[in-house]
Amino acid sequence: SFLPRQATPRFQFAPRSSPTLSSLPACPQPHPLRRALSPAAATSASAATSPSPPVIASPVAAPAPFSGSAGDCNGFLLQCSLALEMQPQLYSDDRAKVAFIISRLEGKALRWAEPLWTLRHPALTSLSGFLERFREVFGTPAGDSSIGERLCRLRQGSMTVSNFALQFRTLATASGWNEQALITTYHQGLNPRIRLHLAAYEDSIGLEKFIQLSIRVATRMQLCFEEHQDQSLSPAAPRRPEHVSRPEPADETVDLEHSDLAALERQREQQRRLTQNRCLYCGRLGHFMAECPTHPARSGVSALLPVLNIKKPLSIVVSLTVSDLCLPARALLDSGSAGNFISGALCRQLCLKRTATQKVYQIHAVTGRTLQTVRHLAGPLRLQVGALHSEELHLLVLEDATADIILGRPWLELHDPVLSWKTREILKWGEHCFGACFPSLPAPVPPQFHHLPIQPHRKASKLPPHRPWDCAIDLIPGEPVPKGRIYSLSIPEDKAMEEYIQEALAQGYIRPSTSPAASSFFFVAKKDGGLRPCIDYRALNQITVKFRYPLPLISAVLERLRGATVFTKLDLRSAYNLIWI
Repeated sequence: SFLPRQATPRFQFAPRSSPTLSSLPACPQPHPLRRALSPAAATSASAATSPSPPVIASPVAAPAPFSGSAGDCNGFLLQCSLALEMQPQLYSDDRAKVAFIISRLEGKALRWAEPLWTLRHPALTSLSGFLERFREVFGTPAGDSSIGERLCRLRQGSMTVSNFALQFRTLATASGWNEQALITTYHQGLNPRIRLHLAAYEDSIGLEKFIQLSIRVATRMQLCFEEHQDQSLSPAAPRRPEHVSRPEPADETVDLEHSDLAALERQREQQRRLTQNRCLYCGRLGHFMAECPTHPARSGVSALLPVLNIKKPLSIVVSLTVSDLCLPARALLDSGSAGNFISGALCRQLCLKRTATQKVYQIHAVTGRTLQTVRHLAGPLRLQVGALHSEELHLLVLEDATADIILGRPWLELHDPVLSWKTREILKWGEHCFGACFPSLPAPVPPQFHHLPIQPHRKASKLPPHRPWDCAIDLIPGEPVPKGRIYSLSIPEDKAMEEYIQEALAQGYIRPSTSPAASSFFFVAKKDGGLRPCIDYRALNQITVKFRYPLPLISAVLERLRGATVFTKLDLRSAYNLIWI
C-alpha cells in the first residue's frame, strides 16, 4: 500500500499493551491515479503482505546555536549527531544533514558556511567531508599538548573537591593519559590537608574510586569542622577553675605555622595552649608568642602591606623659586604634620639661607618614637602651585626627609584647599588665596588704546555714507525679471521671519517695495537648534552682468606677509548688509 508523507511529525504514543499501529493517525487513501495504474498489484500486495511498522522519531532537542567557539565545537557536533541519528526519516541524505547543521550556526560560524552553501561547494555533498572541514576550522587538534599542560597546572585552590574533580575529569577524558598518570596528577592537585587524610589509602583502587574517596573525605572533614565551630560558638556556663596537680607534660615544640595539620586539629591545639598558658608558637611554658625566642623576627611593614593595601601618599607638583633659580619639586600634603618642612638636600641645592629657630622642635612618629630634631628655618622662597597660585614662605629644615617639600596642617588651614583624593588634584582654593596668592587680573584693554572711544552695539549695524565705490547690480538687457517662489513655513519659522523683517526694517537694511521682482526667503536649521535666514538669489545671479576681474594668487598674498609680526583681525557685525547697492 502507498503511504504519503506526513504533514507534521507529531505522534501520540500509545500504552505498551496497545498495538503500535493504533498510535498513528489515519492514513489517507492512495491517489486515484495510482490505483488506476496498478490495481492488481495493489490488491495482491495488500493481501499477501502486511504493512511495515512506521519509524517513529525519538524526541531529541535541537542543539544550541554554535557561534564558532573552539571549546564548544565537539559538544555541538555530538548534539547534531544525536539529532540526526534519532530522526533518520527527517534527514534522508547527506545534503539534508549538512543543511541541518548549518541551520544551527550563528555569528562567525554562519558567515563561514554562507559562501559554501551559496556556491554549492563539493564539501556539502558528503557529511564526513563537511565535518572534517568543520573541525579543521573550529575544532582543536586531538593531540593538543595544551590539554596536558592545563592538566598538570590544575590545582584545587579555593574550589571544592567536587568542582575540582569535575574540571579534572573533563581534561582527563581528552588527554589520553593512562590511569596511573591521571591518579598521580589528581593527587598532586588536591590541597595539602586533603592529601594528608588520603595518605592512609592505596591509590591502586582506580581513578574513579579514588576521586569518589577524596570527595567523601572532604565532605566529612567539612561536616566535622562546622560541628566544631557550632560547639565553640555556643555559650557555656562559667566555672571556677579547679587547681589540680598534674604531672608536667613533656616539652612539646610544634610549629603551628609551618605544620601540615588539618584545620580542626590546629584549632584544638591552639585552644589547649591558650588554656594552659603556653606559647602559641613553640608550646613551651614561661613566655608568650610575642616573647618567644624561637619565633623569627618579622617586619611590621611587610605584615601590614597585604592587609592595608598601602598606596602612594597624596603629593602635588610645585615650583620653587629663589632669586634667579627655579626648580620643580614634589610636595607631600600631610594633614598629620604640625609644620611645613623642606629636605636638607633640596635646601642645599637651592642655596637657601638658614636661620636658627627660637626653640628646638622634636619630630615624633605616630607611635610616639622620636625621629629627628629640627633646629633651622630656611627661606624666604617662592612656592607656586599650578599656573596662578603663588606665595612666599619659610620652611623648617628636615635633614633626612624623603619628600622634597612637606606641606602640613598650618599650610592646609591657611589655604583651605578642596582636594580630590581620587584624581590627586586641588579642585578649589580658600578665600585667603584670592586676595593674597592670586595675581591681580590685567586690564582688558591695553593702556595705549584707552583714549579710543568704545563703539556701542547699535553703531555696528549703521550703514556707512554713500561713496563713489558703492556696488552696483547691472542686469543683462532684455532678460525677464525673476519672480520669487513662495515656501511654506512652520509656526516657529513664520515667527522668526516676522522678527527678522521688523529688525531689518528698523536697521534700514530693507524697505517696503511694490516691484514685481522678488527672491525667495526661507530658513535653514543651525547645529545649535536655531534658524538661519536664507534668500535665494540664484535666479537674479543668472541675469546679472558679471564683474570679472583678475584675483591675486593666494601664494602671492601670503608672500607679502613674510616678516610680519603684528596681525589684526577685523571682525564686522552683519558685514554683508553694510554694503550700499
